[in-house]
Amino acid sequence: MEKEQTKRNRTGRKISMAYQLSLLGETKRQSPYILMSLREEYFEQMKKYNKKFEYRTRYLKEPTTAFIYISKTKKSIVGKIDFGTPIIDKSENISEIAENEHPGCYQQMMKYLSAGVGYAIPVKKITLIEEVILEELTNKFPGFVVPQSYYILDKKPELLNYLLQKKDLGEHGEANSKRILQDDGREL
Repeated sequence: MEKEQTKRNRTGRKISMAYQLSLLGETKRQSPYILMSLREEYFEQMKKYNKKFEYRTRYLKEPTTAFIYISKTKKSIVGKIDFGTPIIDKSENISEIAENEHPGCYQQMMKYLSAGVGYAIPVKKITLIEEVILEELTNKFPGFVVPQSYYILDKKPELLNYLLQKKDLGEHGEANSKRILQDDGREL
């Protein structure tokens, strides 16, 4: 795996190549970075490949790399997920995808997607990272706010750079080792 290139700024702080390029209005990567809150049980299901999609009422319309903040139980950032292009459709169709993945959840998903539209976001790759606890985040970034759903980290370059420098602990789960998925979640 390619290691993120870094330089030091005039204060000696490391800054990533992605951040340096963003200052010039250039980008080396196409998919945005986000910070996403997830419940621990959903993250564990994704790691075991029991959950191939993340379902949201709103999201970006392109592939993303999400740093995962586990709310309630851990209160820390524990990994990152490369998500494919979301399937954006009527709530009935997204609920049908969820039902195929987890029989018996159609009505619950319909209730969650009550606005009439939903996003089924395919999980492509999961990488665990060196854990970053909430206290560390609030000490290092005094204005840090835990996302209710998600927010775009490209708009918070210091936090993004900090997370990019955290040690990767390796890819995890069957999602990475056994199956390669198309954007619609079907196996290749």
